[in-house]
Amino acid sequence: MKNLLADSEAHTPHIYYTAKIHWISYIIPVLLILIGSVGVISFLLLGYTSMASIIGLFSLFLIYIFIKGLIRLLRSRSTKIYVTDNHLTFTTGVLGKTLFDLSLNKLEGMHLHQSFLGKVLNFGALVVTTGGVKNTFFIKHPLELRDAILMLKSDSIQ
Repeated sequence: MKNLLADSEAHTPHIYYTAKIHWISYIIPVLLILIGSVGVISFLLLGYTSMASIIGLFSLFLIYIFIKGLIRLLRSRSTKIYVTDNHLTFTTGVLGKTLFDLSLNKLEGMHLHQSFLGKVLNFGALVVTTGGVKNTFFIKHPLELRDAILMLKSDSIQ
């Protein structure tokens, strides 16, 4: 079977800007893992025989939170965002790989949200929409990503 993602990487155009995920995006997954680890520890201490009790059901719920946090952490760590000649590309995936190419020519709108804490710590959320595709990530230096997109979009219009 042909690997289409490997073929697309062989013809990679010039990358003008690469955005980094800010460390603030890892706070919620780490908190979920810490809270969920209480359930994992109680499961290890109590064993699976006491899972039918209220404490057992609560520990199963906490194990679910642990797994959810672990998946979110791995997904955030494997996310790559970069701007090429004609596209804004998002790559995510832990075991599999998901690749979004948003065409800069068909870009409908950009929304930059940067709170006071975001201004102080230099992170923000840039929401880019083209048709039905909408992606949001907390990234470092969101104004630089916005400027890179606008620069390439204005170059492609001329």
